[in-house]
Amino acid sequence: QLSRWTEEPTSIPVVVDLSLCFNPQSFLTSIMQVTAQTQQKELDKLTIMTDVTRKQPEEIETAVRDGAYVTGLWLEAARWDSKQSCLEECLPRVLFDRMPVIVCRAILREKLETNGVYTCPCYKTTFRGPTYVFDATLRTKYHPDKWTLSGVVMLLEVPM
Repeated sequence: QLSRWTEEPTSIPVVVDLSLCFNPQSFLTSIMQVTAQTQQKELDKLTIMTDVTRKQPEEIETAVRDGAYVTGLWLEAARWDSKQSCLEECLPRVLFDRMPVIVCRAILREKLETNGVYTCPCYKTTFRGPTYVFDATLRTKYHPDKWTLSGVVMLLEVPM
């Protein structure tokens, strides 16, 4: 991805691998800054909203109109069901599940949907705390507390 990006440094890739970014928070902040400028909204009132697609990075050909396509995220202690587009219990002896491409958009914090949504913390590594990146909004059929009690998080780097 880096070699393709250096060929055209003024345009971001169609799908950005967040796990390759040194500071992924700054990339997500830039999404919010662009939205704030184009829609004349206050940056402090914006947050990142995520929509999980059913596609893999190689299937995406054009950039999303608002926001950015991102990849490189893994779910820990749960899995993503692409058919139903929601969180599900992880399969036996499978702790990490690779997420499909995710659309990250900036929206007003007050318009962020909370019904049927788990606010999933995303970290750079399995070490919590200082590696926090952002909160992703993931659809769920279950109450969000189920996933909180299970310790479900998204990670940019998984131990293999």
